[in-house]
Amino acid sequence: MSQVLVIDMGSSVVSAAVAQLTEQGRIAVKGLGRARSGGLKQGVVINIDTTVEAIRRAVTEANQMAGTKLSHALIAVGGTHLLGQDVVGQVDLNHREVTDQMLAQAMEHVQRQVEVPDRDVLSVIPQQFTIDAQTGIRAPQGMSGRHLDVHVHVITAATHALLNLKKCLKLAGIEGDVIVPSALAVSQLVLSDERDLGVCIADIGFGTTDLMVVADGAPVWTQVLPMAGELLTHDLAVALKTPLSQAETLKCRHGFAHASFAPAEARVDVQKLADRPAESISLMQLSAYLQPRVEEIVEIIGERLRSSGRFQEAATGVVLTGGTANLPGIAAVAESILQCPVRVLKGVTQDGLEGLLQDPSNAVLAGLLAYGRDQQIQPKPRWIGAQGSAVKRVRDWIKGNF
Repeated sequence: MSQVLVIDMGSSVVSAAVAQLTEQGRIAVKGLGRARSGGLKQGVVINIDTTVEAIRRAVTEANQMAGTKLSHALIAVGGTHLLGQDVVGQVDLNHREVTDQMLAQAMEHVQRQVEVPDRDVLSVIPQQFTIDAQTGIRAPQGMSGRHLDVHVHVITAATHALLNLKKCLKLAGIEGDVIVPSALAVSQLVLSDERDLGVCIADIGFGTTDLMVVADGAPVWTQVLPMAGELLTHDLAVALKTPLSQAETLKCRHGFAHASFAPAEARVDVQKLADRPAESISLMQLSAYLQPRVEEIVEIIGERLRSSGRFQEAATGVVLTGGTANLPGIAAVAESILQCPVRVLKGVTQDGLEGLLQDPSNAVLAGLLAYGRDQQIQPKPRWIGAQGSAVKRVRDWIKGNF
C-alpha cells in the first residue's frame, strides 16, 4: 500500500488530496485541503507570494487530515498557454521487421518536431501505429512493411508559465514529480466505452474551460478557452451591483443555468455595494442574469469543436466537469445547444473516488488520483525527457500506455 499527494492548481482555489493506493487498485481518500488563491489567472501565476501561501495551506490541511507529511506530488495544470497537437513520427522499414530500435527512431522524429523554443512538453500520448495502409496497430514489433508511422498526441506548455509554477511549488516545500494537463487528468474518469467510441470532456472551471476529445482510447484534440465561471460571477456582480464575493456566493448557492429551472416563488436577499440597502430578488431573475453567459460558453464550445473537425469523433457526446458544472440545469442547456448527449460527471463509481465525485469541481483531483494509481500499478513514462536507453524507453512507453 502506498500514499499519494495530488494538487489541482485552479484559478481561484488550490486543492490538495492525500490518498492510499492498494495493490488491488483501490483508492482511499484520507485527506482534503482547499485554499482560496488570487495568485493565478487562467492557469498562470500572477502573484508568487499568494500562490505559495495557497499551496502551503491546501497541502497542510490535506496532510493533517490524513496524518501524513507528504511533499512529493502529482500536479494538475491548466491555462490557455497549453497546446495540443497530433504528431507523426516516421521510419522507413523497407520490408524489414519492426524492432524496438526502429520505434525509438520514430519517437526521436517526434521529439525533433515538438521541441521548440519557449515551450515544454507535458505529455506524449500514443494514439496508434500504422504500417503502410494498416491502421489501429497497438504493438507493431515483429510486423513488416515499407513504412512505419507512430501517431501521438503531444501537449505542451509555455516554458515561463511552468517555471513560475515550479518556483511556487518549491517555495511551498513541494516537489512536483509529475505535472499533468488538467483535461488529461479528468479524462481518466470517463467510461471506457466513451473513450473508445469518442467523447468530449469540457472542464468548466473558474478562469478557463479545458476541452479534450478522446476517441479510440486516446486524446485526439486539446484546447483551452479563456472563459468560464469567473465571467458568470462578474456578470452577476455588475447586474446586481453587489460585491464579487457576494456574487460568487449567490451563483454557487442559488443560481441555475437557465431561468426556467429556478423555482418561481423562491427569493434571496442581495447585499449591495457601499451603503445601499439590500434587495430581495427572485431566483428566476438571478438565473436570468447567468443564462446568457452559460449559453455563450456552450455555444463557443460547440463552435470550437466544429471548426476543429473533431465534433463527429465525440460520438457519445459531452461530459461536463468543473465548478460551473454544478449549476442545476447546465446539462440540459448544453444538450439543447449542442444537439448531442450531455452529462455532468457527478457521483460516478470509481474505485473509491465516489465521495470526491459528488462535486464536479473535484474532478481534476479525482482524475489525478486515478492517474497516480495507474502509475503505481503500471508505470506510464513520458517519452520526452525519460531516462535510460532509447530502446528501454520505447519499450516501457508502449507497455505503459497500451
